[in-house]
Amino acid sequence: MAEVPITPICKISALGVLIAALASGTASAKRSDGAEGLNQYVEARLSESVDQPAVAASIYAESLKKQPDNLLLASKTYVKAVEAGDFDLAVKAVRSLDLRGEVDAEMPLLLFADAFARNDYKAAATATVELEALGNFAFLSPLLDAWLADATGDNPLVGLAAAEKDKTASYYHLEQFILHGLARGNDVDVIPLLDNLVEKNEARMGPLRIIAARHFLAKKDQERAVMLLKGERTGPEMKMLRDVRSGNIKKLAQKVNTEVGLGFLFQRLASDLNTQRAYFLALVGAQAAAQVNPNSDYGHLVLGDAHEDSQNSSSARSEFKQIPYTSAYALLAISKEVASYADEEDYVGGQARLDDLIAQDPGAPELRVLLGQLFQMSGDHKAAANAFKQAITLAEKRSFSDALLASYWLSLGSAQEQAGLWPAGLESLKKANMLQPNSASILNYLGYAQLERRENTVSAMGAIRKAYKMRSSSPAITDSLGWAYYIIGEHDKAVGYLERARAGEPQDPTINEHLGDAYWAVGRKYEARYAWKSAKLFADAEDGKRLASKIDLGLQADLVSP
Repeated sequence: MAEVPITPICKISALGVLIAALASGTASAKRSDGAEGLNQYVEARLSESVDQPAVAASIYAESLKKQPDNLLLASKTYVKAVEAGDFDLAVKAVRSLDLRGEVDAEMPLLLFADAFARNDYKAAATATVELEALGNFAFLSPLLDAWLADATGDNPLVGLAAAEKDKTASYYHLEQFILHGLARGNDVDVIPLLDNLVEKNEARMGPLRIIAARHFLAKKDQERAVMLLKGERTGPEMKMLRDVRSGNIKKLAQKVNTEVGLGFLFQRLASDLNTQRAYFLALVGAQAAAQVNPNSDYGHLVLGDAHEDSQNSSSARSEFKQIPYTSAYALLAISKEVASYADEEDYVGGQARLDDLIAQDPGAPELRVLLGQLFQMSGDHKAAANAFKQAITLAEKRSFSDALLASYWLSLGSAQEQAGLWPAGLESLKKANMLQPNSASILNYLGYAQLERRENTVSAMGAIRKAYKMRSSSPAITDSLGWAYYIIGEHDKAVGYLERARAGEPQDPTINEHLGDAYWAVGRKYEARYAWKSAKLFADAEDGKRLASKIDLGLQADLVSP
Protein backbone atom coordinates (compact mmCIF):
# COMPACT_ATOMS: atom_id res chain seq x y z
CA MET A 1 0.00 0.00 0.00
CA ALA A 2 1.42 3.36 -1.03
CA GLU A 3 2.00 5.80 1.80
CA VAL A 4 -0.09 8.98 1.53
CA PRO A 5 2.19 12.06 1.55
CA ILE A 6 1.40 14.51 4.37
CA THR A 7 2.50 18.15 4.27
CA PRO A 8 4.02 19.07 7.63
CA ILE A 9 2.27 21.95 9.41
CA CYS A 10 5.56 23.81 9.69
CA LYS A 11 5.80 23.87 5.89
CA ILE A 12 2.27 25.21 5.58
CA SER A 13 3.12 27.92 8.09
CA ALA A 14 6.27 28.91 6.17
CA LEU A 15 4.33 29.06 2.91
CA GLY A 16 1.71 31.19 4.64
CA VAL A 17 4.36 33.69 5.75
CA LEU A 18 5.73 33.92 2.21
CA ILE A 19 2.26 34.40 0.74
CA ALA A 20 1.55 37.11 3.28
CA ALA A 21 4.75 38.89 2.28
CA LEU A 22 3.73 38.66 -1.36
CA ALA A 23 0.13 39.70 -0.86
CA SER A 24 1.18 42.84 1.00
CA GLY A 25 2.94 43.97 -2.17
CA THR A 26 3.41 47.72 -2.39
CA ALA A 27 1.44 50.20 -0.37
CA SER A 28 -0.40 51.43 -3.44
CA ALA A 29 -1.36 48.03 -4.84
CA LYS A 30 -5.07 47.41 -5.40
CA ARG A 31 -6.78 44.64 -3.45
CA SER A 32 -7.54 42.83 -6.73
CA ASP A 33 -3.90 43.11 -7.79
CA GLY A 34 -2.83 41.51 -4.51
CA ALA A 35 -5.25 38.63 -4.98
CA GLU A 36 -4.09 38.07 -8.55
CA GLY A 37 -0.47 38.22 -7.44
CA LEU A 38 -1.22 35.72 -4.69
CA ASN A 39 -2.76 33.30 -7.19
CA GLN A 40 0.23 33.66 -9.51
CA TYR A 41 2.63 33.12 -6.63
CA VAL A 42 0.87 29.93 -5.57
CA GLU A 43 0.91 28.74 -9.20
CA ALA A 44 4.63 29.46 -9.43
CA ARG A 45 5.29 27.60 -6.18
CA LEU A 46 3.42 24.59 -7.51
CA SER A 47 5.54 24.69 -10.67
CA GLU A 48 8.65 24.70 -8.49
CA SER A 49 7.41 21.68 -6.56
CA VAL A 50 7.18 19.60 -9.74
CA ASP A 51 10.57 20.76 -11.06
CA GLN A 52 9.38 23.14 -13.76
CA PRO A 53 11.77 26.08 -13.30
CA ALA A 54 10.98 27.64 -16.69
CA VAL A 55 7.24 27.71 -15.93
CA ALA A 56 7.85 29.09 -12.45
CA ALA A 57 10.22 31.74 -13.81
CA SER A 58 7.68 32.96 -16.39
CA ILE A 59 4.95 33.23 -13.73
CA TYR A 60 7.23 35.13 -11.37
CA ALA A 61 8.19 37.44 -14.25
CA GLU A 62 4.54 38.30 -14.92
CA SER A 63 3.97 38.93 -11.22
CA LEU A 64 7.06 41.14 -11.04
CA LYS A 65 5.72 43.33 -13.85
CA LYS A 66 2.66 44.08 -11.73
CA GLN A 67 4.55 44.46 -8.46
CA PRO A 68 8.03 45.77 -9.42
CA ASP A 69 8.79 46.88 -5.85
CA ASN A 70 8.18 43.47 -4.31
CA LEU A 71 11.57 42.20 -3.17
CA LEU A 72 10.32 38.67 -2.57
CA LEU A 73 9.10 38.42 -6.14
CA ALA A 74 12.30 39.90 -7.52
CA SER A 75 14.40 37.45 -5.52
CA LYS A 76 12.27 34.45 -6.54
CA THR A 77 12.29 35.57 -10.17
CA TYR A 78 16.08 35.82 -10.12
CA VAL A 79 16.58 32.34 -8.70
CA LYS A 80 14.12 30.65 -11.05
CA ALA A 81 15.42 32.56 -14.08
CA VAL A 82 18.95 31.32 -13.39
CA GLU A 83 17.75 27.75 -12.84
CA ALA A 84 15.71 27.88 -16.05
CA GLY A 85 18.56 29.44 -18.06
CA ASP A 86 16.65 32.67 -18.81
CA PHE A 87 19.56 35.10 -18.74
CA ASP A 88 17.60 38.23 -19.72
CA LEU A 89 15.01 37.65 -17.01
CA ALA A 90 17.72 37.03 -14.44
CA VAL A 91 19.37 40.34 -15.33
CA LYS A 92 16.02 42.14 -15.13
CA ALA A 93 15.45 40.73 -11.64
CA VAL A 94 18.98 41.69 -10.56
CA ARG A 95 18.40 45.26 -11.70
CA SER A 96 15.17 45.37 -9.72
CA LEU A 97 17.03 44.16 -6.63
CA ASP A 98 19.95 46.51 -7.31
CA LEU A 99 17.67 49.54 -7.24
CA ARG A 100 16.73 48.61 -3.68
CA GLY A 101 20.24 47.74 -2.51
CA GLU A 102 19.51 44.02 -2.20
CA VAL A 103 22.21 42.61 -4.48
CA ASP A 104 23.95 39.34 -3.64
CA ALA A 105 27.68 38.89 -4.17
CA GLU A 106 27.45 36.99 -7.49
CA MET A 107 24.84 39.17 -9.18
CA PRO A 108 27.27 41.76 -10.67
CA LEU A 109 28.75 38.91 -12.74
CA LEU A 110 25.51 38.80 -14.74
CA LEU A 111 25.41 42.60 -15.03
CA PHE A 112 29.01 42.59 -16.27
CA ALA A 113 28.39 39.86 -18.84
CA ASP A 114 25.24 41.57 -20.08
CA ALA A 115 26.95 44.95 -20.45
CA PHE A 116 30.07 43.46 -22.04
CA ALA A 117 28.04 41.55 -24.62
CA ARG A 118 26.30 44.84 -25.56
CA ASN A 119 29.68 46.64 -25.79
CA ASP A 120 28.58 48.90 -22.93
CA TYR A 121 31.99 48.94 -21.31
CA LYS A 122 31.12 51.79 -18.94
CA ALA A 123 28.30 49.72 -17.40
CA ALA A 124 30.62 46.70 -17.31
CA ALA A 125 33.20 48.73 -15.38
CA THR A 126 30.50 49.78 -12.91
CA ALA A 127 29.65 46.11 -12.38
CA THR A 128 33.28 45.29 -11.52
CA VAL A 129 33.30 48.07 -8.92
CA GLU A 130 30.13 46.65 -7.38
CA LEU A 131 31.57 43.14 -7.52
CA GLU A 132 34.63 44.28 -5.58
CA ALA A 133 32.51 46.10 -3.00
CA LEU A 134 30.40 43.01 -2.28
CA GLY A 135 33.46 40.95 -1.42
CA ASN A 136 33.01 37.26 -2.27
CA PHE A 137 33.94 37.51 -5.94
CA ALA A 138 36.13 40.61 -5.61
CA PHE A 139 39.15 38.55 -6.73
CA LEU A 140 37.70 38.52 -10.25
CA SER A 141 37.67 42.31 -10.59
CA PRO A 142 41.28 42.72 -11.84
CA LEU A 143 40.82 39.87 -14.32
CA LEU A 144 37.60 41.40 -15.63
CA ASP A 145 39.29 44.83 -15.76
CA ALA A 146 42.03 43.29 -17.90
CA TRP A 147 39.52 42.12 -20.53
CA LEU A 148 37.78 45.50 -20.40
CA ALA A 149 41.15 47.10 -21.11
CA ASP A 150 41.69 44.69 -23.99
CA ALA A 151 38.26 45.49 -25.46
CA THR A 152 38.80 49.24 -25.23
CA GLY A 153 42.36 49.26 -26.55
CA ASP A 154 44.05 49.86 -23.20
CA ASN A 155 46.82 47.81 -21.59
CA PRO A 156 45.52 44.71 -19.77
CA LEU A 157 48.81 44.18 -17.93
CA VAL A 158 47.72 46.43 -15.07
CA GLY A 159 44.77 44.18 -14.27
CA LEU A 160 46.84 41.05 -14.76
CA ALA A 161 49.55 42.32 -12.42
CA ALA A 162 46.95 43.04 -9.75
CA ALA A 163 45.45 39.57 -10.21
CA GLU A 164 48.85 37.94 -9.79
CA LYS A 165 49.17 39.53 -6.34
CA ASP A 166 45.76 38.33 -5.18
CA LYS A 167 45.80 34.92 -3.50
CA THR A 168 42.64 33.64 -5.21
CA ALA A 169 42.96 35.47 -8.53
CA SER A 170 46.50 34.14 -8.94
CA TYR A 171 44.97 30.68 -9.35
CA TYR A 172 43.63 31.88 -12.72
CA HIS A 173 46.49 34.22 -13.61
CA LEU A 174 48.67 31.94 -15.73
CA GLU A 175 45.93 30.79 -18.09
CA GLN A 176 44.54 34.30 -18.36
CA PHE A 177 48.00 35.69 -19.10
CA ILE A 178 48.41 33.13 -21.90
CA LEU A 179 45.01 33.95 -23.39
CA HIS A 180 45.72 37.67 -23.33
CA GLY A 181 49.01 37.05 -25.11
CA LEU A 182 47.32 35.00 -27.84
CA ALA A 183 44.46 37.49 -28.19
CA ARG A 184 46.92 40.36 -28.67
CA GLY A 185 49.05 38.45 -31.18
CA ASN A 186 52.00 37.95 -28.83
CA ASP A 187 52.23 34.23 -29.62
CA VAL A 188 56.01 34.08 -29.34
CA ASP A 189 55.93 35.43 -25.79
CA VAL A 190 53.57 32.75 -24.48
CA ILE A 191 54.91 29.72 -26.38
CA PRO A 192 57.38 28.87 -23.55
CA LEU A 193 54.45 28.93 -21.11
CA LEU A 194 52.45 26.64 -23.40
CA ASP A 195 55.44 24.30 -23.71
CA ASN A 196 55.47 24.06 -19.93
CA LEU A 197 51.77 23.14 -19.93
CA VAL A 198 52.51 20.36 -22.41
CA GLU A 199 55.41 19.08 -20.31
CA LYS A 200 53.34 18.99 -17.10
CA ASN A 201 50.38 17.51 -18.99
CA GLU A 202 47.84 18.24 -16.24
CA ALA A 203 44.25 17.28 -17.01
CA ARG A 204 42.97 20.62 -15.69
CA MET A 205 44.84 22.46 -18.43
CA GLY A 206 43.35 20.33 -21.21
CA PRO A 207 40.74 22.95 -22.23
CA LEU A 208 43.45 25.63 -22.38
CA ARG A 209 45.67 23.45 -24.57
CA ILE A 210 42.70 22.88 -26.89
CA ILE A 211 42.01 26.64 -27.14
CA ALA A 212 45.67 27.29 -27.93
CA ALA A 213 45.80 24.44 -30.49
CA ARG A 214 42.72 25.85 -32.26
CA HIS A 215 44.40 29.27 -32.29
CA PHE A 216 47.52 27.91 -34.00
CA LEU A 217 45.44 25.96 -36.49
CA ALA A 218 43.77 29.25 -37.45
CA LYS A 219 47.26 30.68 -37.96
CA LYS A 220 48.21 27.73 -40.23
CA ASP A 221 50.67 26.31 -37.69
CA GLN A 222 49.55 22.70 -37.57
CA GLU A 223 52.87 21.52 -36.15
CA ARG A 224 52.43 23.72 -33.08
CA ALA A 225 48.84 22.55 -32.66
CA VAL A 226 49.89 18.90 -32.74
CA MET A 227 52.64 19.60 -30.22
CA LEU A 228 50.10 21.07 -27.80
CA LEU A 229 47.86 18.01 -28.04
CA LYS A 230 50.46 15.25 -28.23
CA GLY A 231 50.18 14.35 -24.55
CA GLU A 232 46.59 13.18 -25.15
CA ARG A 233 45.91 13.75 -21.45
CA THR A 234 42.15 14.06 -21.87
CA GLY A 235 39.53 12.51 -24.15
CA PRO A 236 38.81 15.79 -25.99
CA GLU A 237 42.53 16.25 -26.68
CA MET A 238 42.75 12.70 -28.04
CA LYS A 239 39.80 13.30 -30.36
CA MET A 240 41.09 16.63 -31.60
CA LEU A 241 44.54 15.23 -32.28
CA ARG A 242 43.05 12.39 -34.34
CA ASP A 243 40.94 14.87 -36.28
CA VAL A 244 43.92 17.14 -36.95
CA ARG A 245 46.05 14.25 -38.17
CA SER A 246 43.16 13.15 -40.38
CA GLY A 247 43.07 16.58 -42.01
CA ASN A 248 39.79 17.70 -40.43
CA ILE A 249 41.12 21.13 -39.55
CA LYS A 250 38.81 23.77 -41.02
CA LYS A 251 36.06 23.57 -38.41
CA LEU A 252 38.55 23.32 -35.55
CA ALA A 253 40.50 26.49 -36.33
CA GLN A 254 39.64 29.51 -34.17
CA LYS A 255 41.81 32.45 -33.13
CA VAL A 256 41.75 33.56 -29.52
CA ASN A 257 40.02 36.92 -29.07
CA THR A 258 38.52 38.89 -26.21
CA GLU A 259 35.28 36.89 -26.20
CA VAL A 260 37.14 33.56 -26.10
CA GLY A 261 39.44 34.69 -23.29
CA LEU A 262 36.78 36.33 -21.13
CA GLY A 263 34.37 33.48 -21.78
CA PHE A 264 36.98 31.00 -20.59
CA LEU A 265 37.43 32.93 -17.34
CA PHE A 266 33.71 32.54 -16.59
CA GLN A 267 33.73 28.92 -17.78
CA ARG A 268 36.63 28.06 -15.51
CA LEU A 269 34.93 29.80 -12.58
CA ALA A 270 31.71 27.85 -13.22
CA SER A 271 33.55 24.54 -13.51
CA ASP A 272 35.39 25.14 -10.24
CA LEU A 273 32.20 26.16 -8.44
CA ASN A 274 30.48 23.02 -9.74
CA THR A 275 33.34 20.90 -8.42
CA GLN A 276 32.80 22.52 -5.03
CA ARG A 277 29.06 21.68 -5.28
CA ALA A 278 28.08 25.35 -5.40
CA TYR A 279 25.63 24.45 -8.15
CA PHE A 280 23.58 27.64 -8.27
CA LEU A 281 26.68 29.82 -8.41
CA ALA A 282 28.07 27.54 -11.10
CA LEU A 283 24.94 28.21 -13.16
CA VAL A 284 25.49 31.95 -12.75
CA GLY A 285 29.08 31.68 -13.96
CA ALA A 286 28.24 29.37 -16.86
CA GLN A 287 25.42 31.63 -18.06
CA ALA A 288 27.68 34.68 -17.85
CA ALA A 289 30.14 32.76 -20.04
CA ALA A 290 27.40 31.89 -22.53
CA GLN A 291 26.39 35.54 -22.79
CA VAL A 292 29.94 36.64 -23.56
CA ASN A 293 30.86 33.76 -25.89
CA PRO A 294 27.64 31.97 -26.93
CA ASN A 295 29.25 29.72 -29.54
CA SER A 296 31.82 28.05 -27.30
CA ASP A 297 31.68 24.24 -27.33
CA TYR A 298 33.40 24.11 -23.97
CA GLY A 299 30.92 26.68 -22.70
CA HIS A 300 27.98 24.45 -23.71
CA LEU A 301 29.67 21.56 -21.89
CA VAL A 302 30.17 23.56 -18.68
CA LEU A 303 26.63 24.96 -18.76
CA GLY A 304 25.24 21.49 -19.42
CA ASP A 305 27.14 20.13 -16.42
CA ALA A 306 25.80 22.94 -14.24
CA HIS A 307 22.21 22.23 -15.32
CA GLU A 308 22.64 18.48 -14.81
CA ASP A 309 24.00 18.93 -11.30
CA SER A 310 21.09 21.29 -10.59
CA GLN A 311 18.65 18.48 -11.48
CA ASN A 312 17.60 20.11 -14.76
CA SER A 313 18.33 17.24 -17.15
CA SER A 314 16.34 18.54 -20.10
CA SER A 315 18.28 21.84 -20.14
CA ALA A 316 21.53 19.91 -19.69
CA ARG A 317 20.84 17.68 -22.69
CA SER A 318 19.86 20.72 -24.73
CA GLU A 319 23.28 22.25 -24.06
CA PHE A 320 25.15 19.01 -24.81
CA LYS A 321 23.31 18.65 -28.13
CA GLN A 322 24.50 22.07 -29.26
CA ILE A 323 28.08 20.82 -29.41
CA PRO A 324 28.75 19.82 -33.05
CA TYR A 325 30.04 16.36 -33.87
CA THR A 326 33.24 17.91 -35.28
CA SER A 327 34.10 19.42 -31.89
CA ALA A 328 36.85 18.11 -29.64
CA TYR A 329 34.19 17.88 -26.95
CA ALA A 330 31.61 16.00 -29.05
CA LEU A 331 32.15 12.52 -27.63
CA LEU A 332 32.37 13.78 -24.07
CA ALA A 333 29.12 15.71 -24.55
CA ILE A 334 27.40 12.66 -26.04
CA SER A 335 28.54 10.49 -23.12
CA LYS A 336 27.16 13.06 -20.66
CA GLU A 337 23.90 13.24 -22.59
CA VAL A 338 23.52 9.46 -22.57
CA ALA A 339 24.40 9.35 -18.86
CA SER A 340 21.61 11.87 -18.26
CA TYR A 341 19.11 9.53 -19.94
CA ALA A 342 20.45 6.62 -17.89
CA ASP A 343 20.15 8.56 -14.62
CA GLU A 344 16.45 8.95 -15.40
CA GLU A 345 16.30 5.26 -16.42
CA ASP A 346 15.17 6.41 -19.86
CA TYR A 347 17.20 3.76 -21.65
CA VAL A 348 14.93 3.90 -24.70
CA GLY A 349 15.59 7.61 -25.11
CA GLY A 350 19.33 7.11 -24.70
CA GLN A 351 19.40 4.27 -27.22
CA ALA A 352 17.37 6.29 -29.74
CA ARG A 353 19.87 9.14 -29.46
CA LEU A 354 22.83 6.81 -29.97
CA ASP A 355 21.13 4.99 -32.85
CA ASP A 356 20.73 8.33 -34.64
CA LEU A 357 24.38 9.18 -34.13
CA ILE A 358 25.55 5.73 -35.23
CA ALA A 359 23.48 6.09 -38.40
CA GLN A 360 25.37 9.33 -39.11
CA ASP A 361 28.81 7.85 -38.31
CA PRO A 362 28.62 4.03 -38.45
CA GLY A 363 32.39 3.67 -38.29
CA ALA A 364 32.87 5.35 -34.91
CA PRO A 365 33.89 2.77 -32.28
CA GLU A 366 33.33 5.28 -29.46
CA LEU A 367 29.59 5.39 -30.17
CA ARG A 368 29.38 1.58 -29.93
CA VAL A 369 31.18 1.73 -26.58
CA LEU A 370 28.64 4.25 -25.31
CA LEU A 371 25.85 1.99 -26.55
CA GLY A 372 27.41 -0.96 -24.73
CA GLN A 373 27.67 1.03 -21.53
CA LEU A 374 24.02 2.07 -21.84
CA PHE A 375 22.98 -1.58 -22.29
CA GLN A 376 25.03 -2.52 -19.22
CA MET A 377 23.30 0.13 -17.12
CA SER A 378 19.95 -1.17 -18.30
CA GLY A 379 20.94 -4.72 -17.31
CA ASP A 380 21.09 -6.13 -20.87
CA HIS A 381 24.62 -7.51 -20.68
CA LYS A 382 24.38 -9.69 -23.79
CA ALA A 383 23.43 -6.69 -25.93
CA ALA A 384 26.28 -4.79 -24.25
CA ALA A 385 28.73 -7.54 -25.19
CA ASN A 386 27.63 -7.36 -28.83
CA ALA A 387 28.10 -3.59 -28.88
CA PHE A 388 31.59 -3.88 -27.38
CA LYS A 389 32.53 -6.53 -29.95
CA GLN A 390 31.51 -4.13 -32.73
CA ALA A 391 33.51 -1.36 -31.09
CA ILE A 392 36.65 -3.53 -30.99
CA THR A 393 36.32 -4.46 -34.67
CA LEU A 394 35.98 -0.80 -35.66
CA ALA A 395 38.79 0.33 -33.35
CA GLU A 396 41.20 -2.27 -34.73
CA LYS A 397 40.47 -1.02 -38.26
CA ARG A 398 41.41 2.49 -37.12
CA SER A 399 44.59 1.27 -35.41
CA PHE A 400 43.65 2.55 -31.98
CA SER A 401 46.35 2.43 -29.30
CA ASP A 402 46.87 -0.72 -27.25
CA ALA A 403 45.76 1.13 -24.12
CA LEU A 404 42.44 2.12 -25.68
CA LEU A 405 41.89 -1.34 -27.16
CA ALA A 406 42.63 -2.86 -23.76
CA SER A 407 39.87 -0.76 -22.21
CA TYR A 408 37.46 -2.01 -24.90
CA TRP A 409 38.42 -5.64 -24.25
CA LEU A 410 37.96 -5.06 -20.52
CA SER A 411 34.46 -3.70 -21.21
CA LEU A 412 33.69 -6.74 -23.36
CA GLY A 413 35.00 -9.15 -20.72
CA SER A 414 32.97 -7.41 -18.06
CA ALA A 415 29.77 -7.60 -20.11
CA GLN A 416 30.36 -11.26 -20.99
CA GLU A 417 31.09 -12.13 -17.37
CA GLN A 418 27.91 -10.45 -16.16
CA ALA A 419 25.90 -12.06 -18.96
CA GLY A 420 27.12 -15.52 -17.94
CA LEU A 421 29.18 -15.87 -21.11
CA TRP A 422 32.06 -17.69 -19.48
CA PRO A 423 34.81 -18.65 -20.34
CA ALA A 424 34.46 -16.21 -23.27
CA GLY A 425 34.62 -13.40 -20.71
CA LEU A 426 37.86 -14.83 -19.29
CA GLU A 427 39.45 -14.85 -22.74
CA SER A 428 38.46 -11.21 -23.29
CA LEU A 429 39.92 -10.21 -19.93
CA LYS A 430 43.15 -12.04 -20.76
CA LYS A 431 43.29 -10.17 -24.07
CA ALA A 432 42.90 -6.87 -22.22
CA ASN A 433 45.73 -7.86 -19.87
CA MET A 434 47.96 -8.85 -22.78
CA LEU A 435 47.47 -5.43 -24.42
CA GLN A 436 48.04 -3.55 -21.16
CA PRO A 437 49.82 -5.84 -18.69
CA ASN A 438 50.37 -3.18 -16.04
CA SER A 439 46.82 -1.96 -15.57
CA ALA A 440 45.67 -2.36 -11.97
CA SER A 441 42.01 -2.22 -13.04
CA ILE A 442 42.40 -5.02 -15.58
CA LEU A 443 44.44 -7.20 -13.24
CA ASN A 444 41.93 -6.75 -10.46
CA TYR A 445 38.94 -7.64 -12.65
CA LEU A 446 40.79 -10.59 -14.18
CA GLY A 447 41.69 -12.00 -10.78
CA TYR A 448 38.40 -11.28 -9.01
CA ALA A 449 36.22 -12.76 -11.78
CA GLN A 450 38.09 -16.04 -11.43
CA LEU A 451 37.99 -15.98 -7.64
CA GLU A 452 34.21 -15.54 -7.71
CA ARG A 453 34.05 -18.83 -9.65
CA ARG A 454 36.76 -20.42 -7.46
CA GLU A 455 38.80 -20.98 -10.65
CA ASN A 456 42.57 -20.74 -11.10
CA THR A 457 42.96 -19.36 -7.58
CA VAL A 458 46.77 -19.28 -7.70
CA SER A 459 47.01 -17.18 -10.87
CA ALA A 460 44.00 -15.12 -9.81
CA MET A 461 45.69 -14.39 -6.50
CA GLY A 462 48.85 -13.37 -8.35
CA ALA A 463 46.95 -10.93 -10.55
CA ILE A 464 45.27 -9.29 -7.56
CA ARG A 465 48.52 -9.07 -5.58
CA LYS A 466 50.11 -7.28 -8.54
CA ALA A 467 47.15 -4.92 -8.82
CA TYR A 468 47.39 -4.15 -5.09
CA LYS A 469 51.09 -3.32 -5.33
CA MET A 470 50.28 -0.88 -8.10
CA ARG A 471 47.30 0.76 -6.38
CA SER A 472 47.11 -0.10 -2.71
CA SER A 473 44.95 2.98 -2.05
CA SER A 474 42.00 1.49 -3.97
CA PRO A 475 39.29 0.08 -1.66
CA ALA A 476 38.02 -2.16 -4.47
CA ILE A 477 41.42 -3.74 -5.08
CA THR A 478 42.10 -4.03 -1.34
CA ASP A 479 38.75 -5.82 -1.00
CA SER A 480 39.70 -8.20 -3.80
CA LEU A 481 42.96 -9.09 -2.08
CA GLY A 482 41.25 -9.56 1.27
CA TRP A 483 38.63 -11.80 -0.29
CA ALA A 484 41.30 -13.77 -2.08
CA TYR A 485 42.93 -14.51 1.27
CA TYR A 486 39.52 -15.59 2.63
CA ILE A 487 39.03 -18.03 -0.25
CA ILE A 488 42.41 -19.69 0.26
CA GLY A 489 41.71 -19.99 3.99
CA GLU A 490 43.99 -17.27 5.39
CA HIS A 491 41.18 -15.62 7.33
CA ASP A 492 43.24 -13.45 9.69
CA LYS A 493 44.99 -11.82 6.76
CA ALA A 494 41.65 -11.43 5.04
CA VAL A 495 40.22 -9.46 7.98
CA GLY A 496 43.13 -7.00 7.92
CA TYR A 497 42.77 -6.14 4.24
CA LEU A 498 38.97 -6.08 4.34
CA GLU A 499 38.97 -3.69 7.30
CA ARG A 500 41.24 -1.39 5.30
CA ALA A 501 38.89 -1.65 2.33
CA ARG A 502 35.87 -0.77 4.48
CA ALA A 503 37.68 2.27 5.89
CA GLY A 504 37.93 3.57 2.32
CA GLU A 505 34.35 2.67 1.31
CA PRO A 506 32.33 2.25 4.52
CA GLN A 507 28.96 1.94 2.76
CA ASP A 508 29.96 -0.54 0.05
CA PRO A 509 27.73 -3.65 0.43
CA THR A 510 30.20 -6.09 -1.13
CA ILE A 511 33.06 -5.01 1.12
CA ASN A 512 30.87 -5.17 4.23
CA GLU A 513 29.56 -8.64 3.34
CA HIS A 514 33.08 -9.92 2.69
CA LEU A 515 34.24 -8.49 6.01
CA GLY A 516 31.28 -10.07 7.81
CA ASP A 517 32.13 -13.47 6.36
CA ALA A 518 35.78 -13.06 7.40
CA TYR A 519 34.82 -11.95 10.91
CA TRP A 520 32.62 -15.04 11.30
CA ALA A 521 35.45 -17.29 10.14
CA VAL A 522 37.75 -15.97 12.90
CA GLY A 523 35.07 -16.18 15.59
CA ARG A 524 34.09 -12.49 15.74
CA LYS A 525 30.39 -13.27 15.31
CA TYR A 526 28.91 -10.09 16.81
CA GLU A 527 31.02 -7.95 14.45
CA ALA A 528 30.11 -10.25 11.57
CA ARG A 529 26.40 -9.62 12.04
CA TYR A 530 27.04 -5.89 12.35
CA ALA A 531 28.93 -5.91 9.03
CA TRP A 532 26.18 -7.93 7.33
CA LYS A 533 23.54 -5.49 8.60
CA SER A 534 25.58 -2.63 7.15
CA ALA A 535 25.83 -4.47 3.83
CA LYS A 536 22.08 -5.13 3.77
CA LEU A 537 21.32 -1.39 3.94
CA PHE A 538 22.72 -0.85 0.44
CA ALA A 539 22.44 -4.33 -1.13
CA ASP A 540 20.13 -5.23 -4.02
CA ALA A 541 17.13 -7.52 -3.46
CA GLU A 542 18.89 -10.82 -4.24
CA ASP A 543 21.92 -10.09 -2.06
CA GLY A 544 19.61 -8.73 0.63
CA LYS A 545 17.92 -12.12 0.99
CA ARG A 546 21.25 -13.88 1.44
CA LEU A 547 22.36 -11.30 4.00
CA ALA A 548 19.11 -11.59 5.93
CA SER A 549 19.62 -15.34 6.19
CA LYS A 550 23.18 -14.87 7.44
CA ILE A 551 22.06 -12.36 10.04
CA ASP A 552 19.45 -14.86 11.31
CA LEU A 553 21.31 -18.14 10.96
CA GLY A 554 24.98 -17.25 10.84
CA LEU A 555 27.39 -18.16 8.05
CA GLN A 556 26.65 -21.47 6.35
CA ALA A 557 28.29 -23.00 3.31
CA ASP A 558 25.50 -22.01 0.94
CA LEU A 559 25.43 -18.42 2.22
CA VAL A 560 29.07 -17.45 1.64
CA SER A 561 29.42 -14.35 -0.50
CA PRO A 562 29.94 -15.19 -4.18
